[in-house]
Amino acid sequence: MRTAATGPLTGIRAGEALYKVETHDGVISVRGVRYGQRLDPEDRFSTLGDPSPERPQAPATVFPQAPGSLDWLLGPALARMPQDEDSFLLDIWAPEGAKDLPVLVFLPGGAFISGAGNVRWYDGGRLAREGRAVVVTVNYRLGALGLLNGEGDAAAPGPRNLAAGDILQALTWIHRNIHAFGGNPEATTLAGHSAGAWYAYVLSFAGQARGLFNRTALFSLPWQPPLNETEFAERSRLFAAALGDGDGAGHSTGDILAAQAAVSKAYAGRSLGLMPAADGELIPSWAMDFEAAAAAMHVDALLLSSTDDEAAAFLHALPVQAVGAQQLAGFVEAHFEAAAEATSFIEERHPAGTDHRKLVEAMSLHQFRLAATELAGRADQSEIPATLLRFSVRSRLDGAGSPHCFELPFLFGNGADWHDAPMLGGFPAEVFDNVSDRLRPLLLGFVADGVARTPEGQPVPRFDPKCPALHKVSETGSGTAVVEPELRPRR
Repeated sequence: MRTAATGPLTGIRAGEALYKVETHDGVISVRGVRYGQRLDPEDRFSTLGDPSPERPQAPATVFPQAPGSLDWLLGPALARMPQDEDSFLLDIWAPEGAKDLPVLVFLPGGAFISGAGNVRWYDGGRLAREGRAVVVTVNYRLGALGLLNGEGDAAAPGPRNLAAGDILQALTWIHRNIHAFGGNPEATTLAGHSAGAWYAYVLSFAGQARGLFNRTALFSLPWQPPLNETEFAERSRLFAAALGDGDGAGHSTGDILAAQAAVSKAYAGRSLGLMPAADGELIPSWAMDFEAAAAAMHVDALLLSSTDDEAAAFLHALPVQAVGAQQLAGFVEAHFEAAAEATSFIEERHPAGTDHRKLVEAMSLHQFRLAATELAGRADQSEIPATLLRFSVRSRLDGAGSPHCFELPFLFGNGADWHDAPMLGGFPAEVFDNVSDRLRPLLLGFVADGVARTPEGQPVPRFDPKCPALHKVSETGSGTAVVEPELRPRR
């Protein structure tokens, strides 16, 4: 939890820059670290270079964004933060006296259009203290500012994926400088949640990121192929039309957000409006081909986690009565090769559930849970050990189940920083502590040596396709559980 420093401000020098440091409860924190700056300060769509040592830190801001679609779960913390297009910032936590400790870099999610690493939700102090690790959280550009190229017409060059480039710049800065804060750059875990997991996954086989981290932890990785050339061009045309003059360079931030909202509205119910596109370099067209991706990975271990009811977060706004048997059957037939087998599995899991509840199950299976199992199997074939986790703790919020994002406060172990999150409303404090105490060691063990470990220090077995199982965390305990059958999702 972020509290006032218990000691005077001190400084850490990294390269030519001097960074202000606060100390609390045995952990130093270094906030608002600039990891990059635009090569062309006048161009909001510029790529990044190294930051100036004369401006090493800045007040906490987040990249421009509209209110998030999951604020009903997460609460108002992110919306209350000031916004700035120059939020190329990261925060660092390390135990006092740290030297050559493993490093955990965390990328936040937000459907590629919202989120920030420096929101209070992701305070890394507890993980740093308990795990004897250096924890870093990262901001990156969002929405049109990070996903389009600023030209605003179909004849413009293809996607530049500026947001992914921002993350590469942050990882490069961390690799060069983290030793000054007590971290070992040769023992770095890149972790991400949702959209952040998507970027962490892609960078795990991107040649440009080779050597910048050693292992990857993916929380709620969505199965989401990158846009192809035609899809990217169509979104660029819609964005240009919404702006009016076809160029994003000269418009206000408000205009940019309004135009990207128009793109999202055009694809509502079908796909994400704005997301990364295949560029032939950093993000390949085959990014969601797990066999090809695993074969190309340059990491030595994977940790893959999902929640029971991921899709409950996205289907909350859809009235229960709006989903009938026909809508459910249509989704299953469109997303599973063996629709009858998938339907039978869903019915067995929710025999008395509404069609809305069964749709949550079908979407959670297709987009998240089966994707994690597929990737774990492909990683094993490529001799990359993978560990499969399942978070099965239910929110007390009506209809939420164990939704997308629900594991995050338990993972960071900072429930007080989530005090206004509706998804934690009414959740017993003692149960929260018990679950968190069993979840954190899994990640911290992985950060330490690539092996998820129980609170007792016992290693969680790696995923074995011959006997597929996962490690399940529930309210009442943790242990081995079977994975879903091969339901052959359409890919």
